[in-house]
Amino acid sequence: MSSYTAENNQVPEMQQNLELLKDIHLFSLFPDKAMKLLAFLAERSHLATGDILFEEGDDHGRAYLILSGQLSLSKQNNGEKVVIQHYREGDFLGSFSLLGAMPALFTLQASTETIVLTINRQQFSKILEQFPETTKLSLKALLRELHQWERKNIHEAKTCCLSRTGATVL
Repeated sequence: MSSYTAENNQVPEMQQNLELLKDIHLFSLFPDKAMKLLAFLAERSHLATGDILFEEGDDHGRAYLILSGQLSLSKQNNGEKVVIQHYREGDFLGSFSLLGAMPALFTLQASTETIVLTINRQQFSKILEQFPETTKLSLKALLRELHQWERKNIHEAKTCCLSRTGATVL
């Protein structure tokens, strides 16, 4: 962790993490003490191009905030890798995996040199245990995220495909 000095004007890494995490919808309503602990527990990882964060079937148990670079989400289809989506700086991925075991449906890989801020399930569980009110706040935020995702997908789906979009929030 870096430290603040008058000569180099650097902000401590934990303070940087705190500012970044406050902007994440999942954590935005957490009490200050819970946010500070989360910022302290979060870890920065430097990834080289091609590094794999998780593969299909893995229970990675982590959420990632992309600080720089790009990640690609892909799926195997008839033995071929198909890139589904690219994620960039500011994107937050994996929030649902913080709550419990969840085998990945895709592979997540660094497309460029990338830096991510990582929160793992065990760290998140510590926050939920130490600050019980965060459980309700987390569920509320995740339900809202799920609802927004579903609305977006239904809005973007072609008429022919609406029957395959599902309906998770009724």
